[in-house]
Amino acid sequence: MNVTPDGWCSPAAGQDPEAFIAEFVASRHPLTGAEITELRVIFRPALAKVAQRAASEADTDAA
Repeated sequence: MNVTPDGWCSPAAGQDPEAFIAEFVASRHPLTGAEITELRVIFRPALAKVAQRAASEADTDAA
């Protein structure tokens, strides 16, 4: 997980979305079960977009 000086978190290059979510949640103790569920709902779509963008950029770079 990458963390900016402002505290923004993002997955490390090649980091699995589930691993990123688990690391983020582990760094924010104590969270309730409902908070963890809400974070997963928020992060999954965003991480999917990041993964798509990275794949698209890799395809462009390869061409």
